[in-house]
Amino acid sequence: MKALASALVLFCLAAGLVACGSSDSSTDTAAEEAQAAKLEELRLEKETAEQKAKQAKAEAEKEVRAAKKAASKTEAAPESAAEPEPEPEEVPDVVGMRLPEAESTLSAAGYTTEPENTDTTFGIVVPSHYTVCEQSEPRGSVVNVLAQKYGC
Repeated sequence: MKALASALVLFCLAAGLVACGSSDSSTDTAAEEAQAAKLEELRLEKETAEQKAKQAKAEAEKEVRAAKKAASKTEAAPESAAEPEPEPEEVPDVVGMRLPEAESTLSAAGYTTEPENTDTTFGIVVPSHYTVCEQSEPRGSVVNVLAQKYGC
């Protein structure tokens, strides 16, 4: 649109300079008619471009609304199709098991494990070296276990 307006201004300036330098009235009339025809042509091009821009904007807005509507339907569908998470089973006794075995047993029953230890400075580095000595009651789905490397 800016390019069209710029072209219109340049054309008007050029036509004005030609009209100022001419002394022949028949040439002036022909130049003015040509200028008027060119201005009308540019005005029509501008109106056409504006109409196309409005149509494109309306179509884009329509597509956005359709996409938002489709997105809201897809977001609603998984929630209704999702199955509720099963409640954890009774807590299995894992005292005396190696830590990885205890973690997999508790996980199969629907619990997560929070292992702790008190006999090493750096915490649990190699889980298979630790034996579960104590187990707490679950807090929700989390079971704390005390795992020691050097015996219970």
